[in-house]
Amino acid sequence: MSLQPQPFYEFGPFRLEPSERLLVRSGKSVPIPPKAFEALLLLVQNSGHVLSKDQLMNRLWPNTFVEENNLTQHISMLRRALEEGPGRSEYIETVPKLGYRFAAPVREVPGNGDGDLLLQRHTRTHIVIHEQEEEELAESEVPEERELRRENGWWRQKSARVRRRILVGGVAGASVLALGGFLVPRPTKILFTPKQPRTLAVLPFRNLKQDAESQFLSYSLADAIINRLGYVSEIVVRPSSYIVKYRDGEADPRVVAKELHVQTALVGNYIKEGERLRVSTELVDVASAEVLWHESLDIHYDQLLTVQDQVADNVIRGLRLSVLPQEAQRMKQSVPKNPLAYEYFLRGEQGGFPDDYRVSMQFFEKSVALDPNYAPAWAKLGQVYGAYANWQGGGPEFMAKSSAAFDKALQLDPDVPQIRTYLAIQMMERGELDGSVAALREELRRNPNEPQARWWLNEAYLYGGMLKEAIAEGERALQLDPFVNRGSTFNSYLYAGDYDKFLASLPAEAGARTTFYRGLCFLYRNEAALAGEEFEHAYALDPSLLHAKYGQAFWYALQGKAAEGWRYLNEVERENPTSDGEMLYKVAQAYALLGDKASALRSLRGAINHNFYCHACLIRDPLLDPIRGETEYAVLLKQALKLHDSFCQRYF
Repeated sequence: MSLQPQPFYEFGPFRLEPSERLLVRSGKSVPIPPKAFEALLLLVQNSGHVLSKDQLMNRLWPNTFVEENNLTQHISMLRRALEEGPGRSEYIETVPKLGYRFAAPVREVPGNGDGDLLLQRHTRTHIVIHEQEEEELAESEVPEERELRRENGWWRQKSARVRRRILVGGVAGASVLALGGFLVPRPTKILFTPKQPRTLAVLPFRNLKQDAESQFLSYSLADAIINRLGYVSEIVVRPSSYIVKYRDGEADPRVVAKELHVQTALVGNYIKEGERLRVSTELVDVASAEVLWHESLDIHYDQLLTVQDQVADNVIRGLRLSVLPQEAQRMKQSVPKNPLAYEYFLRGEQGGFPDDYRVSMQFFEKSVALDPNYAPAWAKLGQVYGAYANWQGGGPEFMAKSSAAFDKALQLDPDVPQIRTYLAIQMMERGELDGSVAALREELRRNPNEPQARWWLNEAYLYGGMLKEAIAEGERALQLDPFVNRGSTFNSYLYAGDYDKFLASLPAEAGARTTFYRGLCFLYRNEAALAGEEFEHAYALDPSLLHAKYGQAFWYALQGKAAEGWRYLNEVERENPTSDGEMLYKVAQAYALLGDKASALRSLRGAINHNFYCHACLIRDPLLDPIRGETEYAVLLKQALKLHDSFCQRYF
C-alpha cells in the first residue's frame, strides 16, 4: 500500500517543505540554518499555540544544556528570513515570559509526488543531516553555542553517535509501518496556558527621623526603584502615580495590595544621620504574609545613587525573576554617575506635588546640567515641561522644550521605561497621531506587558476610528493592571455605544474629569437631568479643568440657555485654545447642542484636521444630530472616512 506524502505548509508568500528541508518564498529558496529550520517547523506545526522557551529548547537541543540566548538568536534569524521588520510580528509572535507563537494562518497541503520516493528522500535527508550536524552547526550557530559545544564536545560526540543509532533504527521501523499501511500521526499540538506576570507595589519609604531636609527621599527612593524595575519584563510594577497617596503615611501592605491588586509589596524605611544613610527594606508576599527577604544598607550619603540598584537586584532575586541578557545590559546603561545630580533628580520627583511643575522643572534642569548623560532625568524633564505647557500656562515654548528633552533621553537610552508612552500621549494631544502609534508600538515591542502603553494605544486607535481594536487593547491593559485607567476613561466604550460597560469601567475616584465623562455618557443616553447634575458637579470640583469647562457649556444647553452657553464657550476657546483633536470634537458637540451650527462644523473640521477622525463616532453620535443634515457635515464625514481607511491600511 502506498505511503501518504508528507504535507507542506503554506503561509503568506512562503512554503515550508519538511521533507526537503526547504523554505521557499515565491518559488525561490530562502537559506536558513538547520536549527532555525527545525524551530520554524515546530512553530508552524503548532500554529496558533504558544510554545514555551523550555519546550522549544528541549526539542531543538535534547539532553543538552544551552543558554536561552541561543534560542533568541535563532528566532531572530527566522524573523530576518521571513522579512519581519522592526516592531512587526506578522509570523512569529513573542508571548511575554512564555515563549513564541506562530501567528499567521497556515494552510496544510498534501505533498506532490510518489510516496515511496518521498520516503527515500525523507530517510536520506535525516541521516545526512544528523551525520553532518556538528559541521553544519559549527558554521551557522551563534558564538555562545559554539563555545558551549567546545566545552562539552566529548559528551555531544557520544550522544550524537547514540542519536544516529536510534535514528537509523527509528527510520527503519517507520518504513515497515508505512509499507504495512499504517500512517505516522502528525505531532500533537502543544497546549500551554499563559500565566499572568508577577505584580509588585513599591511603597514610599518611611522617614524614621521625620526631618524636612531628607523627607524628599520617602517618595523619590520608591520612584527610582520603580523605574529601575521597569527594565524587567517578567514583572509588572505599579507606576509611581499609584503610590502618591501613600507618601505621607505608614501604609499597611495588605491594604495597598488589595487596593492596587498586587501580589507583593516592597516596604522600607530610612534615617539620615549626618553623612550616613541607613536604609532597611523588605519584600512581602501579601497572600502568605511571608517576608521574602529583608536587608539593611548602611552607606555614606554620597553613595545614595547605589540604593536603587541594590534594592532592585534584591527584588529580582527575592522573586526569582529571570532577567534577559538584553534587559541586564539596558539596566547598566542608565546608571547615575554624579551624586549631587542624582540628589537633584530625586528632589525633582518629590517637587511636583501638588502639581507645581515649576519646582520639579528647576531640580531636573540642575540634574541634567551636572550629569548630561543620565537619560531618566531627561525623560522626567520632558514630562514636566509638557505638563507645565498643558496645565500651568507654559505654552508652545515649553512644549518644544519637552520634545527636545524626550529626544535627548531617547538618544542616550532608548529603553528608559515608559518614555515612549509619555511621549506618545503628548504627540496625540498635538495631533501627531502616526508618531504616537509608532511610539506606543515600539514601547510594546520592547515590553509587551506594559499596561500604560496598551491603554494609550487604545486611545490612539480610537482617534483613528478603529473601535474594535481600541477596545481590545484597553481590555488587555485592564487585565494587566485593573487600575491602568486611573485618571483616564475608557472612551472607546462610550463612542462604540456600549454605555453600561463605559459606566462600569469608570475609575473609582470621583475626580472632575471622571465626573464630566459620567455626565457625557448620561447625555448620550438622553438622561438630561442626570447629565446636568454631573456637569455641575465636575465644574464645582475643578472649574479650571478644560473638561469641566466644556461640561459647563453642555449644562447651559440643557438648561435652555443657549445665548449664555455660546458666550461662555467662545470665551473658553479664546482663553484655553486646544490642539487635541478629541477635545475639539467635544467643542463641536457643545456648539451643536447650543444651536450654533457654523461653529460646530468649524470645530468638527478642526478635530478631523488634528487627527481625530473616528468615522464610527461621527455616524452614530446623537449629540451631532443638529448638524447631521448640513451639506458640510457630509463633506466632513467623507474626509473622516478617507483618513480612517488610510489609517486602517497603514496599521492593520
